[in-house]
Amino acid sequence: MAKYQSMVVEGDSMSPTYNHGDWLFGRWAHYAATGIFGIKANDVVVIEREDQPGIFYVKRITEIRKSGNQETSIFLLSDNEAGTDSRQWGWLPISTVRAKIYFRIKRRKG
Repeated sequence: MAKYQSMVVEGDSMSPTYNHGDWLFGRWAHYAATGIFGIKANDVVVIEREDQPGIFYVKRITEIRKSGNQETSIFLLSDNEAGTDSRQWGWLPISTVRAKIYFRIKRRKG
């Protein structure tokens, strides 16, 4: 079941688009497919890597790849070149996506 929720950005890996302290609005759901209700390239998503349960990252999907019967994979980049992303992690399964970001609710103060 999908759940809409606000969240606060921690860190500057998505700067200048989203900065530390910005409030974002997203849809938490199981994203196993692409398409009208799924995700597509250029979407900003929240992921949870299998080797780091409970730690969430906000990243931009730059590529989506499906090979035969294998699970669809995504390549993610930070908007800030200095951020950690698929350049270090490699391709990730689409099942790591926990939420799709729709918009910023408000910018951080200051």
